[in-house]
Amino acid sequence: MKLEKREITLNEYDSLRDIYQTEKGLLFAYAQAVGELERKQSQHALLDFMQETCQDLYYVSGLIKSSAIENK
Repeated sequence: MKLEKREITLNEYDSLRDIYQTEKGLLFAYAQAVGELERKQSQHALLDFMQETCQDLYYVSGLIKSSAIENK
């Protein structure tokens, strides 16, 4: 069996989309965890993390829109 070398390139748009999807997954995980925590301090810490993650999502969304290279 012959293995061939493939050149795989990752452009800016792809990287930003990966970041966006990862941040969305993190936000979903935080949302699930908030309901399961009993300590108020832990809940408040997670809510703070959720707010930061939402800000990151908003920022990355803007970068995606202004990205020069889009793969559609």
